[in-house]
Amino acid sequence: MNRGVLLILSGYLIWGSFPLYWSLLNHVEPSEILVHRVIWSIPVLLLFVGFKPSWRSNVRSALGNRGELLLLLITGILICINWGTYILAVSMGRVIEGSMGYFLAPILNILGGFIFFKERVSTLQKFSIGFASMGSLYYVFSVDVFPWLGFILGFSFAAYGLMRKSMNSPAVPGLLVETLLILPVTLLFVIWMVGNTKIAFLTVDSATDALLIMAGIVTVVPLALFTAGARILPMTTAGILFFITPTLQFLIGYLFFNEPFNADQFIGFIGIWSGLLLYCYSLMKKT
Repeated sequence: MNRGVLLILSGYLIWGSFPLYWSLLNHVEPSEILVHRVIWSIPVLLLFVGFKPSWRSNVRSALGNRGELLLLLITGILICINWGTYILAVSMGRVIEGSMGYFLAPILNILGGFIFFKERVSTLQKFSIGFASMGSLYYVFSVDVFPWLGFILGFSFAAYGLMRKSMNSPAVPGLLVETLLILPVTLLFVIWMVGNTKIAFLTVDSATDALLIMAGIVTVVPLALFTAGARILPMTTAGILFFITPTLQFLIGYLFFNEPFNADQFIGFIGIWSGLLLYCYSLMKKT
């Protein structure tokens, strides 16, 4: 149990610290960062998969299954949307809004499980959805600009999780196949960028180059830690601990980046946090 908590906490803390890492690349176009995140994830994923025979078998199975490949293509697009949107949120100074999306994602997963998988939703979970929905609506109507980044992050992350729930491929080998499937489009975009825009890679400084290359490790390592920890811990524990990630992101946005956070936004977050507390309580009540 202690080893599982250590593994999964390490992954969540890295995810929660993402605003600090991506902010170091604010001088690079978000689209270029996303491209490097996809490209440099592949060698890291190949290394991880190469060390585990069962993961190699999972990759071969996915590559030989047209239905699974189609689903992995869709989830690959979803995770790219999620990655790119979060990088954009950091570059635009909207980390708090981004954290809202990840606070909403578990509630959206409950709702999606009820709609698509006919999962039973307890009374407490219904209340949690209600509180989070009211908080979200209040947040939307209290800000001058619609928080589209937060909603894209929340919905893309929840949709990705719901789709992966119904698929055979585990997290790490599945991500390898996803990135391989979207690699051709990524390379075409690289060719377009080289010919039409000013790219930062190999033109700014060695620190920028290193940070872009390290994007692959930063992307894959927390996922691998989460996967290892989730195999040991009950999913209830893993689910509750997940809220460390958006909480840390929120605190970084507020304390480190001095992002504005007014009373109306706070009221909206109270609704979302209340929904999450009820959701956590409903999970603990099952154990």
